[in-house]
Amino acid sequence: MRNKIILACTTSALGLIAMPSAALAQDQDGQVTVDSAPEDPQADDAIVVTAIQRSLETSQAIKEDSDQIVDSIVAEDIGKLPDVTATESLARITGVQVDYANGTAAGTRVRGLPNIATTYNGRELFTGQGRAVALQDFPSSSIARLDVYKSGSANLLEPGVAGLIDVRARKPLDFKGDRIAGGISGVHWKQSQKLGVDANLLLSKRWDTGIGEIGFLIEGSYTDLKFLDSSRNVAQAILVRNNVPGLGTIRYPSFVNINYNTADRYRPSVATALQWRPSNELEFYADFLFQGYRSSGYGSNLQINSGVQANLSDIELFPGTNQVKSMTATAGGIPTGNRNVVTGKTDTYQAGTGFIWKRDGLKITGDVAFTDSTFTRRTTQFNYSLVVPQPTRTYDFDTDIGAGGGTVVVDDFPVNDPSRYRMVGLGENGERNHGRDWQGRLDLDYRMGPTGITNVQAGVRFNSRDFDFANYSESGNAPAGQFYSLLPLEYSTVAPGFRGDKVPVTRVFLTPTTDSIMDNLDFLRDLTGDRTEVPPLDRVYFGNEKGYAGYVQGRYAFDIGSMTVDGLVGLRAVRTETEINGFDRVTTGGVTTVTPVSQSNSYTDFLPNISARIRLAPKLQLRLAFTETRTRPGFGDLNPSLTIGAPSAICNTDPNDVDCVRNASGGNADLDPIKSQNYDASLEWYFSRGGSLTFGAFQRDVTGFISDFTTDIDDAEFGRLRVTRPFNGGEGRLRGIEAAFRTFLRFPQLPEWLQNFGVLANYTYIDHGTELPDALAATLPGKQRIAGVSNHIANASVFYENQSFSARLSYNYRSDFVADYNRVNDPLLGNAVLGPTTPIIEDGRGSLDFNATLDPTKNVTIAFSATNLLGAAATNRRQYDAEGHSYPWQTRFLETIYRVGVRFRF
Repeated sequence: MRNKIILACTTSALGLIAMPSAALAQDQDGQVTVDSAPEDPQADDAIVVTAIQRSLETSQAIKEDSDQIVDSIVAEDIGKLPDVTATESLARITGVQVDYANGTAAGTRVRGLPNIATTYNGRELFTGQGRAVALQDFPSSSIARLDVYKSGSANLLEPGVAGLIDVRARKPLDFKGDRIAGGISGVHWKQSQKLGVDANLLLSKRWDTGIGEIGFLIEGSYTDLKFLDSSRNVAQAILVRNNVPGLGTIRYPSFVNINYNTADRYRPSVATALQWRPSNELEFYADFLFQGYRSSGYGSNLQINSGVQANLSDIELFPGTNQVKSMTATAGGIPTGNRNVVTGKTDTYQAGTGFIWKRDGLKITGDVAFTDSTFTRRTTQFNYSLVVPQPTRTYDFDTDIGAGGGTVVVDDFPVNDPSRYRMVGLGENGERNHGRDWQGRLDLDYRMGPTGITNVQAGVRFNSRDFDFANYSESGNAPAGQFYSLLPLEYSTVAPGFRGDKVPVTRVFLTPTTDSIMDNLDFLRDLTGDRTEVPPLDRVYFGNEKGYAGYVQGRYAFDIGSMTVDGLVGLRAVRTETEINGFDRVTTGGVTTVTPVSQSNSYTDFLPNISARIRLAPKLQLRLAFTETRTRPGFGDLNPSLTIGAPSAICNTDPNDVDCVRNASGGNADLDPIKSQNYDASLEWYFSRGGSLTFGAFQRDVTGFISDFTTDIDDAEFGRLRVTRPFNGGEGRLRGIEAAFRTFLRFPQLPEWLQNFGVLANYTYIDHGTELPDALAATLPGKQRIAGVSNHIANASVFYENQSFSARLSYNYRSDFVADYNRVNDPLLGNAVLGPTTPIIEDGRGSLDFNATLDPTKNVTIAFSATNLLGAAATNRRQYDAEGHSYPWQTRFLETIYRVGVRFRF
């Protein structure tokens, strides 16, 4: 009987095989791999290794033996990450936080920062013309392992300032023989009340031939997403009413709107892998990935305006202020709304091939890949309004009931009467994002000995990236009197949202059906004076970026008494050459003038890294690391174009009026990369194969955060422009601590049934601040909270597992954070003046998830999961003046999702 089991990463990631012994090593990407294939654990009846235990042991082995500071999630079985998508699973990792919208988790951040690099099997992968891939496009069924690198090294693809996330797929030679596995689940969404399907299938074949071992694998998956996100939104424009009897001057929001965003989406995915090992020294491989995204949805909005001329009654103020908490309005503003029909599609392809050759202490690897990704979206917006007489509107701008936020109830109005609605306009817009990339790399690793300089590593990488973005936009107004009852459309009341919300609020209203809008689009275009076909795409920007990288790195090891010290010292040099072309557009008198513009840029980054791992005791080690990282600006941010809209109406009568302003938007070709110097320390105690207690501390000194901001400038030709474009901020800082604990309760003092329980918990605290760009810092100077970063992030899981049953209850929490900064438009100051810079504060919230599995046989698993059981609403507030007064802005109700299904493996 062996006392120790070290689990192979790739095979145990599949949840099929555990091993009595195997040597852990580093591949060319710094990943932990295994040098030998393990045997099935059932061959030793005394060893019982369950799926969750196998996953925890493998991910712990990766963390313990990695040269970098890395956290991993390993699939417990084929098609079984802890959650449904890659992004949801990443939220369980220490220091990782995600945003939830559109029925799924997205917007991954590592230690508060979103500037991550993403790779697939060590290769760069992206979506559209973006810098990174949409990780939510990876269904869990297609993933063997997720690695989050919080510190980098020279041999890795250069991480972003936040780090690097690598998605690892399965390979056929990871299996000892042939394999067939798959699963199907039924899905129910609570808010939308819809049903869907998730399915996946994997086929793997292995041959032992006269020319060596050959393996081929193909897997495919399909996932549905049919969500409804409902929100109650309070206007950010806070109106002023003077001389109100008994109250004097009061302030109140200009509207509350009811917004429903729903879609039927699905994601198909196919991956293949081919391996050929002519000998133990040589391997050739080729693989292919297709990721798809299809979306058909609509948005429904009813904006219930209060109005500056409304008759107000039953006014209640917040104590000690002139802010209205609740009121009733008649006359004044007329409610308006829209019905959006939105379709979207993504096709991402990557094909690659390479080799691995090793002899004695020398290992040489090469890889080349081609990637092509296209995202398209089309939106048709039908605009409407109610007709006079206006209904009575009862507002509570910050209710004390339920999830809080703003509410409105419309009285004395027949919501199903088409004669009380009229069409006011039609808008159409769309876009196409496209990226294409060739990348190749060659790496060398020479092992020199067990001590001193143990390894010398060197390599080169080249990539050439083409990108382009095009869009269209067209709109028109409908003639007066276009009542619903006069149009050749079909109507229905929207499906009510806010399930579980106890707040009194208007939930339903009448809109055209999406099918009737699209079936009668030519008629609606003719009615509003638009062209009778889909407007052509206008190219906004396009270009090419080339990257040349080379690195050299040494791995060292030596003893100090009874302690062993090892680590890395390396330098990666990256040359970037970018050429980007765009078009300035100026609209005057209904005529748009287009002028081509272009800009070229080049720069070289030197990214050093030095790290040490000090083995203080057999189960206790200390890590120290210093690295420099950078994130290039996005291509859209670098777009040199500027689009200047038509002058406001007052400009036609008095160009010198203070309210004469033209809106403009564009990119900024002068942006610098975001750069960071990173300091990391980690103390790690591995007290059992699946049990550890770790503490970490980190600091990021960052310069040049990029955000969109609006500023007013005086232009000699166009007068006053209100320009929205990206800018680099000043210096920023993040420092924090992390703590993590995990174990099964395998203590001999406990009853046997209790030993099947386990716990996992982690906590991250981040202290952070950054200087805003000059235009915003003028009214909000000094270091401010970094947008999107929570000070506190925590996860806790309790799980139970025996040979046939497992269950897990997981809780994730993030504290409040700044969603965005911008200059407010305060009606008290007039249109001529942009108000002070103020933050939007998103409130903290938690999410509770549950999943369970039952194995009636060794080949079949029945699974159940529930996501976001608490159904907590996402809420935020917006400060609207320099004195710090604020109102709630959004109260968003997120989906709760239930799944039940079956998996099989043979």
